[in-house]
Amino acid sequence: MHYVLLCAHSAEVCPRSNHKTRDLMLKLFPEMPNIADRTGVNVVAGPYVNQEHTMVAVVDSDRAENVDRFLVESRIGQWNTVRILPSLPAEEGMKDVEDATPLF
Repeated sequence: MHYVLLCAHSAEVCPRSNHKTRDLMLKLFPEMPNIADRTGVNVVAGPYVNQEHTMVAVVDSDRAENVDRFLVESRIGQWNTVRILPSLPAEEGMKDVEDATPLF
């Protein structure tokens, strides 16, 4: 299952303005691939960052608990509000559309 991670933080804890968050990110970012492997998560795309204090990533795992463990061990949730959106590749979503009974 794919999961879209939408992570948002305030300007006060942004790594570009907060020394502690900056140090944490400089330490942990190089470890992200190891953390992902250890927790059973594959990073499919991203993380992407922007000037809106938002990070977006797409990960894949067979268990939602693995995604949660990844967020805990990477400490992303300590300085971000994280939305986790279980998602399907478009091809699988289209199959669901074909199989669905229209409402209207």
